[in-house]
Amino acid sequence: MATKKKKTEKEFNDSEWQAINAIFNKSADDFGLPERRDDSVVIGSFNIRKLGAIKARPDRYWDFLKSIIERFDLIAIQEIMDDLSGLEYLKELLGKNYGMVVSDVTGVKPGERGNPERLGFLFNWKRIERTALASDITYDRSDIANNLYNHRAIFDAAWEKHKEKLDKWEIKCKKKKAEGKKKPGKPPMVLPKFLSFIRQPHYVSFQTKVKKKTVDPLKFLVVNAHLHYGTKKEREMEFYALLDWLTVRAQEIDKLYHPNILLLSDCNLDFGKVSVMRNKATAFIKSLNKSVLDKKTNKKAATANFPILSPHPKHGILKTNLRQKETYDQIGIFSHDTRLPTPDDNKNAGTTDGDYDYGVFNIANLLAMALHGKNLNKVTANQRKAIYKKSEWDISDHMPIWIRLKLPE
Repeated sequence: MATKKKKTEKEFNDSEWQAINAIFNKSADDFGLPERRDDSVVIGSFNIRKLGAIKARPDRYWDFLKSIIERFDLIAIQEIMDDLSGLEYLKELLGKNYGMVVSDVTGVKPGERGNPERLGFLFNWKRIERTALASDITYDRSDIANNLYNHRAIFDAAWEKHKEKLDKWEIKCKKKKAEGKKKPGKPPMVLPKFLSFIRQPHYVSFQTKVKKKTVDPLKFLVVNAHLHYGTKKEREMEFYALLDWLTVRAQEIDKLYHPNILLLSDCNLDFGKVSVMRNKATAFIKSLNKSVLDKKTNKKAATANFPILSPHPKHGILKTNLRQKETYDQIGIFSHDTRLPTPDDNKNAGTTDGDYDYGVFNIANLLAMALHGKNLNKVTANQRKAIYKKSEWDISDHMPIWIRLKLPE
């Protein structure tokens, strides 16, 4: 049993949970939660906000998270805190068939103040096997040093600009202290060029289980990433740096431990005008498929597919945050295996049961329908505010994304 947090007005009450569970048990599929099928596996990603101590969430929220995750055969989880008791409790709730892999903390040096996070996986041993590889994605010291040297002029300018901000901040701190008020937040350092990830992506090798020994399983290096939530430029730099790393690595087919790379991530991709960023990212990936990943000119190239960026043939443009305004979370498939979906397959996703599909479990619409009989965009502003208040921390401010892959026969 989880240690119960003191009940407050910020939690769903007994009658609300009764309504939520009733609609979840009856029709969660209608809100995009994928059903389990023998002929396919469901793989996904879920940023579970501040997933840490058991006592930080009431029991019913843990049960709700468990009911979601048990629909997945493999799920990458971001924003895991240093306290692993919550993740371990989820694994316990899921039962003995589930395994867990988790990174150490990243994002801050041990012993220093900051926001350390872990990246983890939960997976169903009956459907997915973990294989031997586990590592982080990093940039070596020489690459960072050369980048600093080659662009020293713009870095010098950035240091000076940051120093000016710090000087002003220190003056404000002294003023607030004299007034007996809380000091303002320290201004972050904004880099003019990419150096390294704010949190090192973590990857682990997996393969699907097969019923026949004569059939080759689907094999992946599965990358779990939580990219920087900073300025527009910083977000772009991290996203494109990760794509560059994966694209180049995916070409090295003779050296890869498994022939395919699967990215499951919170890329913090949307900001400002969502359509602009979506179109820009889509165009960049298309350009990769036409140049770096073109099999006509490079026989070792992989095919890149980011299905969540593509409008779903049935559900249209997908949003992945609870407020349904952004598409932060992404799935990327860098494949050499012709059994895996390409961008051309996205337009037919979900047309055949058990075949390739992708989507988002729309927790927000489920909650709104359970409590008010309408989707989130149809309820009042106060009703939406109450849903956010009661769910963004104890469930999450993100919604799970997923793909369904047909098992080899």
